[in-house]
Amino acid sequence: MNNILYDIEQLKEIQNAVGQFSASTIKSYIQDMIDEKQKQITEFEIQNMSYEQYEEHMKGRGFNA
Repeated sequence: MNNILYDIEQLKEIQNAVGQFSASTIKSYIQDMIDEKQKQITEFEIQNMSYEQYEEHMKGRGFNA
């Protein structure tokens, strides 16, 4: 729930920044938010993988042949 409230606050900041900052600055800020959410999803998926899925995920990363 706190993540959702944090996201709402960030979106309000973006909304208020329109017209005050360049479009590229705002796009960069939005991309940072997207990257953070994608990272959270990836971490969640890794934490909830079965052993077999995790083993497949780690192949080629020096842990499995």
